[in-house]
Formats: sequence, C-alpha cells, structure tokens
Amino acid sequence: MSEYGMNQQGYSVQPPKKKKSNAPLIVLLVIISLVLVVGFATFVMIIAFALSTKTVSGPEYTGHDGYVAVIYVDDVISTSSESSLFASSSYNHSYTISTVIDLMDDQDNIGILLCINTPGGSVYATDELYLILQEYREYTGRPVYSYCMEMAASGGYYLAAGTDKIIMNRNCTTGSIGVTAGTHIDISGFLEKQGITATQIHVGDNKAIGDMMAPFTDEHMEIYQSVLQETYDQFVDIIVEGRQLKREDVIAMADGRIFSPKQALGNGLIDEIGTYAEACNIFIEDRGWTYDVEFLHYQPDDQMSFSDLLLQASGIRKSSTLDTYLSYVEKPFEGIGYYFDAI
Repeated sequence: MSEYGMNQQGYSVQPPKKKKSNAPLIVLLVIISLVLVVGFATFVMIIAFALSTKTVSGPEYTGHDGYVAVIYVDDVISTSSESSLFASSSYNHSYTISTVIDLMDDQDNIGILLCINTPGGSVYATDELYLILQEYREYTGRPVYSYCMEMAASGGYYLAAGTDKIIMNRNCTTGSIGVTAGTHIDISGFLEKQGITATQIHVGDNKAIGDMMAPFTDEHMEIYQSVLQETYDQFVDIIVEGRQLKREDVIAMADGRIFSPKQALGNGLIDEIGTYAEACNIFIEDRGWTYDVEFLHYQPDDQMSFSDLLLQASGIRKSSTLDTYLSYVEKPFEGIGYYFDAI
C-alpha cells in the first residue's frame, strides 16, 4: 500500500508526521544535572573534610636538649578565622590556643617564641590568647619571647607586652594602642529625604543602639565610650605590668599613634631590634641554653580554603592582612563589637 492517500480532488496527500517525543532529552538533562550536583556536593564535602582534619600535634621532636615552640600570630586575630570551607585568614585561633595548652604538659618543650605579624583584631580573641600564654608561663615556669615581624600593632602589641622579652624587626610597625568600635553610619536623614520611614520594634530605649537607620545620640556615644574605656584601661594595665613602665608614661603613648622600632625601643616598649635568627640567639643566650636547642615551627597545615580556590581560579588576588582587617572593622555595626585598632 502506498504511503500517500488521495483526496477528493485527486491529489495525493501525505499523512501528518508523528511528533518526536522530547522525553529522552529531558531524562538525559535530568541525569546530567544530578551527576553535576552530586559531583559538586562530593567535591565540597571532600574539601570540607580535608580542612576540618588539621592536626594540633606539632612537628616531631627527636633531640635531647629540649625545643622552643615557634608559634605564629599572622593576620587578623579573630575566632572567626578558623579552618572552615570559606575561611581565608591564615590565623587559626583554635589551633593556636590548643597548641599552647598541649605544650604545657610537654616535658621536652622549654619555651615559646611568639612570631607576631598582625594589625590586631577582636578584643575577645586577642585577650583569650594573651591569657592562655600567661597560664603557660605560670604553670610551666618556662619563658615566652616575642619576635615582631612586619606588623605588631594594637592587638599584636597587646600580646607582645605580656611576654618576657620583645625583639622587633627593624622594619616593623608597632604601637596603635587603643580600642575601636568601628564606624557608625547614620542614614536616617537620607531615608527621610527619600520618603522612607524606618520603624524600630524593641523594648528598652537603647536596645537598638548602633542601628544605622536611627540617629546616633550623645547617650549612645557615652555608652560605647564607657565600654571601650574599660578595655583601654585593661590594655594599658598589661603594658604597665609587662614592660614595668609608669602608668602615666604609657597613657601618654597610648593615643593610637604608631611607632617605629627605634622609637619603641627608646620609650621602653621593646627590648631589642634584630632579625629572626638574632631573636633565636638572644633567647638561647638569655636562658643559658646550648645551641643544640631546636626551634620547632607550629603552624596549621598549609591548605587553601574553598574561597581561596575560587579566588585562584578567577584570578583575583587574596586580600592582604591590612585589607582583611579594614574590611573587618570598617563595616557599619549593630550592637557592640569592639576591636584593638590597627593602622
């Protein structure tokens, strides 16, 4: 039988073609999508697992004369700078704290050299590390020296002031003794001009303190200043005690200004200016140790976070220590968050 029929006029007519089904294509696309989603999820889980398995056990010691643990405080000091999927800071607070705690019961350890390269950071994280280092000194009777590298400003100097001796690189920036609560931006006037009304719902006159959609009053300023003053006094006390200086002399210097190493040496904020190698030698000579003493470096595994991988793939540079800090403290605040200021 012919595939063509005849109409009433005698013309041959081709029957309509059957529409091809899109079902196989849809199924294929669904399968491909599932494979991509599962593959990406697996990739993320592998990276997250790798980042979460950083060990706190440091380098292996095989000597006989003891070793000094070299601990780095590099980058902004913050509890949020942890080993996580999207972390980008090189400072790991929990690792650093755990390392100091573990060293307390390590009989081969004879001291700590704190290598500082930070513009400061959060008050809480900085003081927590300061306190655990003081506990190490009191519990073990072992010394803690600090070597200040490129920057030991504010919170960085806060840590250094609590050590037995401070050796500073000649190109280091230090000082910046003070506390900040960031920058408050009041956009209430702008909103009013645009005909936008912001309504705050709260109980307690100062519960919404710091809200950028409301004016920052004199009372708000007094509240913040009173809190910051306590932290400032705490900072000054640590310098007075650690550096054996008169309180009035410290207050005269503690106005947020920065110092060069020579200036810091002249006003008693540090003990020596030198290189890392010289700092190690000073440590050995001061304690009467032999030069067989080892300096073992404690750092978290050098692994990139997922955000670092994305930045590398896109060709975007990773933020510097100062860039990270400025983005950290200059954002508008809501509620009280305060930091040891940096330059």
